[in-house]
Amino acid sequence: MPEPQNILAYCDKMFTPSESFIPRGYTAFSRLKPIYIGHTINGPIPDGAEAIDISGLHGVGGVAGFKQFGQISPKLEQRLRDLNPVAIHASFGKSGAYALPLARKLGLPLAVTYYGGDATKTSNTKDSFVRVYNRRRQQLWDSANLILPCSDFIRRELLAKGAPKDKMIVHHNTADPEKFQPGEKQNLLVFAGRWSPKKGIDTLIDALTQLGPELDGWTVRLCGNKPAGQRDSFEQSLHDKLAASGIKVDLAGWVPADDMPKHWAAAKIACVPSKRAPSGDAEGLPLVCIEAMLSGCALAATRHSGIVECVRDGKTGYLCDEGDADALAENLRKLLQDPAATAAMGDAGRALALDEFNLQKQSRKLEDHLLRIAGLS
Repeated sequence: MPEPQNILAYCDKMFTPSESFIPRGYTAFSRLKPIYIGHTINGPIPDGAEAIDISGLHGVGGVAGFKQFGQISPKLEQRLRDLNPVAIHASFGKSGAYALPLARKLGLPLAVTYYGGDATKTSNTKDSFVRVYNRRRQQLWDSANLILPCSDFIRRELLAKGAPKDKMIVHHNTADPEKFQPGEKQNLLVFAGRWSPKKGIDTLIDALTQLGPELDGWTVRLCGNKPAGQRDSFEQSLHDKLAASGIKVDLAGWVPADDMPKHWAAAKIACVPSKRAPSGDAEGLPLVCIEAMLSGCALAATRHSGIVECVRDGKTGYLCDEGDADALAENLRKLLQDPAATAAMGDAGRALALDEFNLQKQSRKLEDHLLRIAGLS
C-alpha cells in the first residue's frame, strides 16, 4: 500500500481535553494522514500524531495579522507546502475561518466540521470587526468544498443562517466501541458534563429534588463540577441547592476522557438534560449519549439538538422537553422502578450505537469525504 498523503487538520486550539473527539475522528484513516496545525497545544499529542504550532511561523503581523487579515508569511507557506498536503480539514467554524486564507494560498480544497455552538450561538452573528468568523462566514461557505454538520439539527441551523444546502453532509459524532463497553452494572445514575446552562444540570438537580427518597439504593454521580473557589455564580447556586435538598450525590469533579469509560460501564442510567443556553449555544450531538449507549446505559434525555437522532424514545431511553424538570423526574422514575425495562433499553442502545455511531465506520466515511474533495476517490 502506498504511503498515506497528508491533509492539514486545522484546529486553532489543538488537543483540548474536552475535544478529544477531533483526533478520534481520524482513527481509521488509511490513505490520508492528518498533520495537526494551530496556535496552541492544550493537551498531550496522541501517539503517532504530528502537530505543528504555527505561532512562530508568522511574519511581522504575527498571530493577529494571520487571524485578522489572513496574512501568510513566506515561512509559513513554505513549511506547509513542504508537507505536500492534498486538503485542509478544519474543526469548528472559527477554525474554518482561520484556515480559509491558507486554503486559498495553497490552492487546497477545504472542508469544515461544525459541532454545536459554532453554528448556533447568537453572538456569532453580531457585527464586530474582531470577530473573524462573522466577517468571513459567507466567504467560508462560498469557498469551502464541503461543510460537515455533526447532526441534522446543526445542518438545519446552518441552513437557516444561509449555508449552502448542496455543500452540506451530516457526519455524526462517534465514540470507540472498544473503549466504551458494558461492565458489571450497579444502581448508578451518571451525569457527565460542564455545569453550564447548556448542559441542563439545573434541570437535573430540580428533577432529583422531586425524586428524593425514591433514589434510596441508588448512587447519583454528577461529573464535571469545579472545586469551591473556581465556580461561577450559576454553578455555585446549584451546589447550594444540592446542599439544601439533602439529596446524597457523588460529586466526581472533572473526569478526564480516558477515565469516563469506567463510569459509563457501571451505570444503568445516563442523564443528558441539555438545552439551548440564553446565548443561543446548543449541543451538536452530545458525545456522552453515544458513549453511554455503547456502555449499555438507558438514557433520560431531552429533545435537544441531535439527541433525538440517537436516542429512540421508549426504546433506548426516554425523552422530554428541554428544561422540563417534572417530565425528567417522571422519566427517571420509570427507569428506577423497572429494572428489566431499563436493562433492555441499555442493550438496545448499544446495538443502535454500534450500527449507526461506530467510530471505525464514521472515521472511514470522513476519509472518503476528504478523498473526494481532494480528487482522490
